[in-house]
Amino acid sequence: MRTIPLLLIILVAACGGSSKTSTLPNPAPAITPADDLAAAKIHAPRVDPSSGGLTARDPRVVDLDIIRIRASGGGVGGEPELTSVASADLFRQANEAAKAGTTKDAIARYRQLIAEFPESIYAPVSLFNIAAVYDGQGDLSSTITTLRELVATYPTARESIDGHLYIAALQADHKQWPEAVTTLDAALARANLTYADRIEAQARKGYVQLEQGQLDAADATLAGAIADWRKAPRIEDPYYIAMAHYYRGELMHRRFAAAPIRSGDDEMVADLEAKRVLATKAYDRWKESLGFKHAYWATASGYQMSQIFVELWEAHVNAPYPKRIELATRPTYVAEVHERVREHLEKALEGHRMNVELAKAFGVDTSWSKGSEQRAVQIMDLIAKESKGSYVTPAP
Repeated sequence: MRTIPLLLIILVAACGGSSKTSTLPNPAPAITPADDLAAAKIHAPRVDPSSGGLTARDPRVVDLDIIRIRASGGGVGGEPELTSVASADLFRQANEAAKAGTTKDAIARYRQLIAEFPESIYAPVSLFNIAAVYDGQGDLSSTITTLRELVATYPTARESIDGHLYIAALQADHKQWPEAVTTLDAALARANLTYADRIEAQARKGYVQLEQGQLDAADATLAGAIADWRKAPRIEDPYYIAMAHYYRGELMHRRFAAAPIRSGDDEMVADLEAKRVLATKAYDRWKESLGFKHAYWATASGYQMSQIFVELWEAHVNAPYPKRIELATRPTYVAEVHERVREHLEKALEGHRMNVELAKAFGVDTSWSKGSEQRAVQIMDLIAKESKGSYVTPAP
């Protein structure tokens, strides 16, 4: 999940039979990961890999906002001397200090603005920027404390909502799962959220619940994000809706990984089919995420859509020997199983290759596309070994 530093403003049912049964996830048996990824590549927009992140908005920088006139004695002829200070000037000076790296001076000027002009449009942004300074210094406690001050002091400001959501992001990034859920519940209770805010909050919360092993709760929360997306007239940034679909796929992936394969013949057949169904559901959900064409989540989904075939292959080749298979015929059984499920490795290889190409179409290089490069090499090695009759075999 994305945590970006604050910025300053400026499958087969059974393997022993004679017929092949594809375990390619539904609903389109003819579709392979390569086809899905190739289609995404055609329509992939060019994406600046440095874009995104939580960036506060500079409120009308050419507007002086509030000017305060002060009178002091000692002027010419005994007349009071008048001086003026504008909130916009203080804000500009604070920003310049932050740019110059004089962070103590920047914080002091932001604080002066907040103290002297609490009603200014620059005041909530100044609190946000103070948090940005602390975040840049790696001071988690001060960052969160300042963001909480922003949330409490300026509940109607746009920066207050951004700050609230970012507190949760920081907590999740530091694996403070219960705290993150509490923060997100409070954010979701706010009355001034947009559809985009609600989608982000629910996507983040679903991720946090997933990391805590609360799979049913996570599924419901992520489904809520998708429901809000469907209600929204328009959502400009697809990041969080793609994230929600991706983690719904990961949720099914975790159920797939946890599903056992028992040793009884009938049980093994049933368990392998259950694995196939879970893989199908995970694949379909990742495919939904891929469709939003966000560079990061598209390559994440492309990686997983390809790798799930490797995991299906592993489930079959590592499944226990059926009891009906005698010791002397085990080598023949192993060869037959590998022949039947080799297509999974081939589909995985093609999918990973296409995921690398998809990243190139986006103009990015993500950890997922790099992972696909590595996985493709590993799969080619597996296929080469199989071609030489060197098979993975079940435990005795």
